This record gives sequence, C-alpha cells and structure tokens, in this order.
Amino acid sequence: MKHDKSVVLLGFFARGNAGDEAFLHVQYELLKDKYNIIVPIEHKNAHPDFRSWYPYTECEVINYDEIPRLYAPDVVGLHIGGGSLAFGFSGQFLLTALDAGKKTLVSGIDAALKPRLPADHIRFDIYNRLDFFSVRTIKSLDNLRKNDVAVHHGADWALGLGVIEPPAAKRGGALVTIRAFGEPPGDEHRRDMLALHRYLERQGHRVRYLPFAPEDRGFLDLMPHVTPDMIENVWWDPRQVKGLIAAADVVVSVGRLHTLILSMTARTPTFAIDPKIMSDGRHILNRKNLNFTQEVGLDFFHSVDDLIGAYGDDFSSKIAVRDFSPDYYERLESQKGFIRAILEADVDSLPARGEAGHWSGSTPGGRPLEDTLSSLKTEEEAREEKRRLKREEKRREKFEAREKV
Repeated sequence: MKHDKSVVLLGFFARGNAGDEAFLHVQYELLKDKYNIIVPIEHKNAHPDFRSWYPYTECEVINYDEIPRLYAPDVVGLHIGGGSLAFGFSGQFLLTALDAGKKTLVSGIDAALKPRLPADHIRFDIYNRLDFFSVRTIKSLDNLRKNDVAVHHGADWALGLGVIEPPAAKRGGALVTIRAFGEPPGDEHRRDMLALHRYLERQGHRVRYLPFAPEDRGFLDLMPHVTPDMIENVWWDPRQVKGLIAAADVVVSVGRLHTLILSMTARTPTFAIDPKIMSDGRHILNRKNLNFTQEVGLDFFHSVDDLIGAYGDDFSSKIAVRDFSPDYYERLESQKGFIRAILEADVDSLPARGEAGHWSGSTPGGRPLEDTLSSLKTEEEAREEKRRLKREEKRREKFEAREKV
C-alpha cells in the first residue's frame, strides 16, 4: 500500500455507466494522494472488463461480502455517493462502518423524507449519525431541512471530471445519447430517432451516437438506421466521453442526465428529448431530466416533433452554450473541502451542529437557510390557500343543494 490510511468509496460502480464512473474518477482524484482507495464491487453485476479500467487499476477492489475489511486499522472512513442511490444502498457497509467507529460520509446524492414519518424512524437516526451528509439538489435540501435534518448543499460529482481530448477525426458534428430502459424500442421510438437523425443531418451535422452504458450500446443495435461506424463506444471511460462531448457541435440527450451535465461543463450546446418510457402500456415522463432542465434553463422537448417545431431550420442559430452558474462549482469545492477536513481531523475537534463552521451551515455557493425557510413558508401558505378554497367550494355546493330543495 502507498499510504498508511485507507478510505472506502462505495457507489454504483464497475457497471460501465459513464455517469457513475465519473463519480468514482473525481472522488479518486480527490483522495488518492493521501489515502489508499478501496472499492467494494458487486461482482455478479459488474462488467467483466472493469479491472482493466482506470481507476480500478490503482485501487484495492473487494467484493460485497468482504465487509470485515472495514474493521482494519488502516481504514479511516467510508464514503457513499453519488447519484440517485436508494436509502438502503449497500447498507451492510454503512452499518459496519458505524459499528467499527469509522467516519461515515454521504455526498452528491438525492435524498428525501416522506411526509409524516415518526421521529423515531430509522432514516432520521441514520442521517443524524453521519459525519457528513450532502445533497446535490435544492429539492432534496429543502425536504431534509424541513424535517430538521442536518444537511450540506453540495453538487453532482461529475462537475469535477477531467477530460481526454479525441483525435481530429472524431471532432465536430452532433452526438446523440439514447438511453436503454430494459425493453426493446417500440416502432414509435424507432421512427422518432430516425426523424431526429435526418433532421440533424438536414441542419448540416454529421450524426454519431454516444452510448453512456453497455446497455445503451446494445440498444443502438435495435435501431435499424444506426450502423457501427456511427457509434463512439467509450462508455467505460467518462474522460473520453467528456472529450467527445467537448469536441462536438451539439449534444442531444434522449434519457441520460449526465449527457446534459457533461455537456454543460464542457460548454457544448445541449438539450433533452423525452425518451418515451413505456411501462404496462403507459407513458412515464422522464422527470429527472425534466426537473434538471428546468433548474438549469435547458430546453426539454416532449417529442422530436416538438423539437423540430421549436427550432425549425434555424437550429444552429438557436442552440446555445449554457454552463452551470458559478455557485454550482463553489458547492462542489465546498463538498470536497469538508470531506478532506473530516477524514483528516479528529471528529471531536470538528464544529458541532449549530456551531460556526459546521457543514450544515452556510455553504459557499449554496442555498441559504433563510431561502429554504422562506420557500417552505410560501409552500405552506399555498397549501393552506388550496385547503381554504376547497372548504369554500364544499360550502357552496351544500348551499346550492339546499337551494334546489
């Protein structure tokens, strides 16, 4: 081992999803100069080639059943994140870390508490035991603050990803990411993707496809108009993915959130199209991308027809670069800084909740507590007004019923 101390990084890793692999890249680069990095992998679902990918080649890889590794004296902490991880994601590692007295950190995730949870619910207990807890969205932040959970306003880890420049032959044109959702594409989806391809070509763009995961690559084989020479197959290395995005003229996301995030950090024009997810014959809106585009000001189209209707033949003049505002990057740096400080320090020497300097207080670039409280007050006032109008409507209905008698 290079260092005396080790940190366990836990996430949805080794599957080949470019977004999740980006999280690991940034976390590894943050900590590698001071700590050995241990990465637990669920080998049953891991990609068979993951051990040849960076940074797994530089890490100690353990299996999901090697939980006792956390009791070793060199391990100082466990970090979980980021992304939309379920509350109980790899809970055996978190419980073991708590039992072993290791520092526990969760960051770059989405999290929320359901209404009317009892005060002794396990979520409150777990969240309040963490040495660091940071979420990436205002929605998560406000929900947790409303429930008096100490939380830091952080950012998506992919904002800090590095880049590998592509060769000249792979620069320019339009890149399209089409997400696979477990079922073969229907006829409507195939027709829409062909229409998108032809539209982009009419606007003067050479169209290529950029899968973000191995299942996306397989999904493209089910699109008759897509040939292998159109596909940029580098999903296992997010730095190469970002390099291709940075060199493109425009990037279209049909279902992938991190296609949009990496495009914004690379300052490449981008927008989203709803992928028409179908379940039991019903269309399920891609709300994650819709909510994200609304927050950052990107275009979201419910269909290819909507896109063509909005942009028409002025496509190239209407698409524009939109980077994250500076506060997003400030929040990421704040997130990184607290993680480094907490891992290095004696826990008892760190500020307690409510004290100046505690991570749940004012976050550089983050949403001030006053804004959260104001927003929650406004939401409660809106709900009360809705209840009042409903009561008025019921009284009116009763009055009208009596009048008829």
